[in-house]
Amino acid sequence: MKRIKKASFLTKSRDWIRALFVLAFYGMVLIPHLSGYPGYEMETEFVVMGSILIFGPWFCGWACPFGNASYFMARLGNIIFPKWQFQIPNKYHKVASFLKYGLLFYFVGLMILQGVNYFGDHMQMYQTNGFTQFYIKFKHVAVLLVPLCIPRFFCKYLCFQKGGYNLLNRILPVSKIIRLSEVCINCRKCDRVCPMQLQPSQHHYIVGNDCLSCFNCLDKDICPPNKKALNLQVWGKKRSPIQFGLLVLGIYILFTMLCLYFL
Repeated sequence: MKRIKKASFLTKSRDWIRALFVLAFYGMVLIPHLSGYPGYEMETEFVVMGSILIFGPWFCGWACPFGNASYFMARLGNIIFPKWQFQIPNKYHKVASFLKYGLLFYFVGLMILQGVNYFGDHMQMYQTNGFTQFYIKFKHVAVLLVPLCIPRFFCKYLCFQKGGYNLLNRILPVSKIIRLSEVCINCRKCDRVCPMQLQPSQHHYIVGNDCLSCFNCLDKDICPPNKKALNLQVWGKKRSPIQFGLLVLGIYILFTMLCLYFL
């Protein structure tokens, strides 16, 4: 199945934003850290968590540096290894996707029992024991190498934060993708472009189901224009995906700057 859709105004705008967050993280945080210098992280978990609670999983599909790096590596893999592209079959994928919830349970237990501060220095959290050290090392492999053949591998199966965000979105379902079954013709074009294998054509709505808010399925070239069976709803009102994405970007950057300045 095709998971990387052709370019449109939505995808081009979103991907420029994705590239900006990837370059900011690797250029200002990871590379200096590996070189022995203190990095400057343009991100605060307070704002990330707040954006998840108020706007749904926008952060995952637009601003997450690891998810975005994984996306671009998948695009590269699609070019240099076109015959090696692989998706875990759905019946196994659904089982494997629960692995991130096991990791979530482990890391939450670590935070509670050992007083690890999730909102503090992440590298300190990942140096807690042998398993966490292995996790952070393998995380880079899962983000930068595995997606060359298996797109979004880390996001689907190993991101415990995504597991937590899913649960928050189910408790507070502020952002939903709604499918109008009465007008849907089951062409399944939306299924073919969903990077998380969610099969939107099989759901009445998607919320807290591993959705990244990438909005591939909502783009104008996917659902037939005379049908428009899929719509984005935020706080109970229909929204334009591109307008919503850009609006939240501005709010996210503003509050990040405020938090970094005052905290």
